[in-house]
Amino acid sequence: MLGLGNSIIHGGAPEEFLPTQIANLKLWLQNGVGVTAARWDDSSGNNNHAAQSTSGNQATVSEGGLEFDASNDFYDISDVVIDEEEALIVFVVLELDNVGNDTILGIDATSEFLELQTNKIVRIKIDGVTVQATFSSAQFTNDTKHVLAIQREEGATGNVNVFKNGTELTPTSQVANAGAITFKTIGSRGGGTPDRFFDGHILELLVYDTAELTEAEIENVNNYLKSKFAIG
Repeated sequence: MLGLGNSIIHGGAPEEFLPTQIANLKLWLQNGVGVTAARWDDSSGNNNHAAQSTSGNQATVSEGGLEFDASNDFYDISDVVIDEEEALIVFVVLELDNVGNDTILGIDATSEFLELQTNKIVRIKIDGVTVQATFSSAQFTNDTKHVLAIQREEGATGNVNVFKNGTELTPTSQVANAGAITFKTIGSRGGGTPDRFFDGHILELLVYDTAELTEAEIENVNNYLKSKFAIG
């Protein structure tokens, strides 16, 4: 699939690539598909729908995704379990209103999460251990659509790699965390008192686990999302 952009060859003719053509897709909140203020349907086939029954905690449907208000919007999902030393990659298309402690995925407590801490820090807390992928300059700007991909490599080391718009970013030092995590919330760190609410749009979100994606597969998903949202 390498070099084919967002298409693959089948029977001698190009065919549009879809994320479901890669195994181990556990969650896919697809832009414009099954999205309401109360629920965003999971297109992966695993029924990991994002749901929020309390109207005061519901985001606003916007541009085929959800716009979170940074004060109290969040959604629960069925458990997405990532075992210790297991590969993981999260793709998210986002447009931030204000960068700072923007939680993308959390659990039902404040102890584990994946967030954009600042415009140049991706912060991940897994199994009680916090790691920060820090970049030498700002990478994430307000009011701009980005395809962000965060990969945890399989194995005992668990190196964490970050991609923006399909290009791997180079942190000031390599970070790693091979611990187990179970994602349960979107848009905040969950628990009795959710916090660190996302501020802006989440336009599409995918989570793969179990098997490490190849470079070609990562490229295909990134190209699919970049093309879909006209991101250069």
